[in-house]
Amino acid sequence: MDKKEYETLFNLEEKYWWFVGQRSVVTKILQQHYATRKDLSLLDVGCGTGINITMLQQFGNAHGCDIATEAMEFCQQRGLEITKSDVMNLKFFDKTFDVVTALGLFYHKAVTNDVKGMKEIYRVLNPGGRLIIFDCAMMSLYGKHDLAFHGIRRYSKQELQEKLEQSGFIVEKISYCNTLLFPFIFLKRKLEKFSSAPATSEVQDNLPPWINSLLTKIYLWESKGVHHFNYPVGINIVAVGRKKE
Repeated sequence: MDKKEYETLFNLEEKYWWFVGQRSVVTKILQQHYATRKDLSLLDVGCGTGINITMLQQFGNAHGCDIATEAMEFCQQRGLEITKSDVMNLKFFDKTFDVVTALGLFYHKAVTNDVKGMKEIYRVLNPGGRLIIFDCAMMSLYGKHDLAFHGIRRYSKQELQEKLEQSGFIVEKISYCNTLLFPFIFLKRKLEKFSSAPATSEVQDNLPPWINSLLTKIYLWESKGVHHFNYPVGINIVAVGRKKE
């Protein structure tokens, strides 16, 4: 991403509805599997500005890595020291982590081989450890927002499941999420193809507070059901893969 996009994320992601919803989905999955654990070793790959590391810290010792110098600078502002590392060549020993998260990582053009990245995560996980992926879903939604964030892929459930299994994982959970807003985003992405406006992020720093509050409530309400059942469509996709014992 461009430095401007990193700065926008750093300033907004603590309270912006989409990021609040994402953290809620991931936290509920972690609570489902590790409700009382405080001793886990966790890694957030492609950690960006580091806010998800602070979320993971409630479950144990959380670390982060990213390839972008800008990401490392913003993490330092949060008081976090992260490792500069590519997901396709992780600078960690085998069997190091109990949980690895990849949140909005594999869609990015810098990940030229997503299966290789998943295999690297498999390598650094302890036996029985879990990978939690939260990413962009459904190529029918590909649009200018993706271009602004340097995204090149959006996953279907079938594709992501096949790639996780190819990487050695047992897929415990896979579902679309951010579902209730899907019709509106689908329509927006289709209409924007007729516009000559440049590619820009949909993360708005001027979103009215009442709209942000409403969208946050919608997403948090929806996130309560993610670990109970699988949604049929969605703007995003979440998956849990477990390394064999």
